[in-house]
Amino acid sequence: MNEKKLKPEGYYPLDTHMSLDIIKRAQDTGDFLVAKVLYYDSANSCLRVDLGNGFNGIIPLYEFTIYPVRRPNGFISANVYFLLDKTVHASVKKINADGTIVLSRKENMLQTFQHLLQLKDAVVKCKIVSIANFGLFVDVGHGIDGLIPYVELCDSRINDAEFIGFNVGEFINAKIVSFDINKYHLSLSHKCLYSNLSNILKCGDIITAISLDYVNELHDGYFAYLNPSTSAIIDAPYNIEIPYGSKVVAEVKKFRNDRPDRIRLTFISFID
Repeated sequence: MNEKKLKPEGYYPLDTHMSLDIIKRAQDTGDFLVAKVLYYDSANSCLRVDLGNGFNGIIPLYEFTIYPVRRPNGFISANVYFLLDKTVHASVKKINADGTIVLSRKENMLQTFQHLLQLKDAVVKCKIVSIANFGLFVDVGHGIDGLIPYVELCDSRINDAEFIGFNVGEFINAKIVSFDINKYHLSLSHKCLYSNLSNILKCGDIITAISLDYVNELHDGYFAYLNPSTSAIIDAPYNIEIPYGSKVVAEVKKFRNDRPDRIRLTFISFID
């Protein structure tokens, strides 16, 4: 499969040099074109799209996605409306006698998913499409959805992905972990791409960290985020409160014998 068919969809520009020859060639080669979704034509059950340079086309609703497009109550799924005014990748199914260009997004999604089935344990570049309270939903290529649960995002107790730099529309690398073939769904891991810093840190090292929740039972300190595969606990003087999400400078104090992966830090200062 052509590598560009694995590019996440989104805000790719239309071809300002689009022509009928390009469209016919794409039909012959099975390659995709970038199409901007204009609106849902409910009367004809299709999406009207712009191919650039004055060329328009339609994507029948049943050719728009491999995921369910109709809810049990008959309403159209939100994942259709989510793509209005955005660009998608579509292949040319046919050119009708009246000049109507009929496209398929579903066909390329199926090809992409079949390709991804061969890439278990591979690292893919994903686009973050939404942030939920349990993880990141990503587009791993040509509209195929994937999930990076927070437990696979990092080892720290994160409840807000945005403050550590993950935002909708940005890209993130992740490793394919498992597949749900029936739902065309992938599970991915981000933290596995990073080494555990506990293997190289030593007592007395000065490091930076992001503080998380305060815990006062066994740990009596603040959970902290060092990198996606390394967490720690920060000790601070009783008169200093470290707000959630604060960036701090700390000294490596010791390692817990009962949790060799848990680094104990001593607070030094805040980072502005």
